[in-house]
Amino acid sequence: MSTGNIPLFELDVAVPSQLYMIEYSLVERGSLPFVPDFLLKLLHVADFLPQEVAHFFGFSRKELDHALTGFFSSGEVEYRKDGKLGLTAKGHALFADTDTSPMRESIANYRKPFCFDLLTFSYLGNNSKSGRDSRTLRLKVDQEQVAESQSLAKESFQRNIHDIYKKGHLVKGAPQGGTPEIYKFSDCSKRKDFVEKIPEVLSLNAATYQFEFEDRDGLPESETYIRARTEALSAACGSNNISQISKVADLLEDEFTLRLIQDEGLNADRLASLAIDELQGHGTESERRRLYGSLQLQRNWQDIFEKLKSTLKSDKTETAELIWLAPSCHELWGKCERHGQALSEVYELFSKHQSGINGFKVYVPLPDDRDKRAKNIARRENAEAGKRLFGFVESELLSSVEILLLKDKFVLVLYHFTDSRRYPAPVPIGFFSQSAQDLARVNSLMAGALGEYTEAGAPRDLGPL
Repeated sequence: MSTGNIPLFELDVAVPSQLYMIEYSLVERGSLPFVPDFLLKLLHVADFLPQEVAHFFGFSRKELDHALTGFFSSGEVEYRKDGKLGLTAKGHALFADTDTSPMRESIANYRKPFCFDLLTFSYLGNNSKSGRDSRTLRLKVDQEQVAESQSLAKESFQRNIHDIYKKGHLVKGAPQGGTPEIYKFSDCSKRKDFVEKIPEVLSLNAATYQFEFEDRDGLPESETYIRARTEALSAACGSNNISQISKVADLLEDEFTLRLIQDEGLNADRLASLAIDELQGHGTESERRRLYGSLQLQRNWQDIFEKLKSTLKSDKTETAELIWLAPSCHELWGKCERHGQALSEVYELFSKHQSGINGFKVYVPLPDDRDKRAKNIARRENAEAGKRLFGFVESELLSSVEILLLKDKFVLVLYHFTDSRRYPAPVPIGFFSQSAQDLARVNSLMAGALGEYTEAGAPRDLGPL
C-alpha cells in the first residue's frame, strides 16, 4: 500500500453480459511454402530462362513445370516473348508490402465465441468467466440495447477487431503482421447470458483527501460504466448516518471516532494521517487498535482471523461463542468474493473446535420478520454460513455498526459511514479490543437491541434463517 492510497471498501460490480457465436470470413495474407517462395523471389529479381531456373533449383524440366503450374493458373507467372519466365503485375503485387517475401491473400472462414457486456458493448474475451450475480452490485442496462444486442455485438466486433486479433482470439495461431481484413459476416447469434464481475476498491487519497475508486483499465474507465455504477451506488449506499454513529460511539466511549466527525461527515485530512500512521505500524499505543476499511479487506481479515484461530487453539476445552453482526445502513455489506471466503474459513474453524459449529452465528438485518424475499437473498449471499445464519429485524441503534464478538475474548466494531453525497461507497472505521470494559459495553449494546420487540410486537431476534 502506498502512503497516498488507503483502501477502505471492496465490492464486486456485476455487468450483464452475453456470449455470442460469430461466423465470419477474413482476407488473410500468408507466406508461401519454401520452394514456391524462393521461385517467386528469384523471378522478382529478374526474368530467367526455364533451364536457368531448373539449374538453380536442381530440377528437371518436368519438375520445374510442376512447380510453376499453380502460378501459371493464378496468373502470377508468365512466359515472355523472349522465352524467359517472369512475374506478371499480379505476381509483383505479392511483394507489395515487402521486397523480401511474397505474401498471398486467401479467404479463411471462422466460427468462434466472443463476449461483450450489455452496457458499453466492450469486448470481454472469448469465454464467459462467471454466471452468478450473488454478492454483487448489479448494474442496470438499457432494454433497447438488450433487444438490439446481436447487431450491437457485431458492430463492436468490427470496432475492436484489432484488439481481438492482438489477443489471439481472431484467427488460428499467434498474431502475425497486420490485422486481417473482414471479408464478410455470416452470422452472429446469442448463446449465453452471464455477468462480468468487476472488483472495485474505494480508497482515500491521502494527497487530495478524496474518497474515490481506484483507477482500472478497460470497462471500468468507460464513462457509461462509471455513470451506471454511480447510479447503482447512490441507491444502495444509504443516507447520512452521522447521528446514529455518534450515538453508538458515545455509548461505547469511543472518543477517537467522535473526534473524526466534523461538519456532518468525516474529517478526511485527519483520517488519512491517522490511517497511514496506523497501517505503517506507528499508531499510538492503546487497548483499542484502530481499524480502517472493511473487515473482509485482506490486510484486516488476515490479522483478525489469525487472532481468532490462535485464541480458539489456546482454549480448546472452552466453549467458544462468536457472533458476527452485519449493519443495515446500506445494501453493500458482504458484496464481494472475499465475504464468502471469510465465512467459509470461520465455519471450518468452528467445525473443528471443541465447542462445535453451534458456537458460530452470523446475524443479518431484515426489514421485517415476514419478508421472504429478503430472507432468500440473505441465504444466497451468505450460503457458506449454512444453518448458522440468523436474522434480526433492523434496529436503528445497530444500523450503522458491524460487530464481531468472541465472547469474553475480543471484540471488533466497525462504524459504516454512509452519505452518497460525500462517499461513493460506505467507509468502515472502527477498533479491535480485548478490554473487559469494551467487551461488556458491546455485549450490552448488542444483547439489548436484539432482545427488544418491534412495534408490531414481534421479537427483533428472528433466530435461524
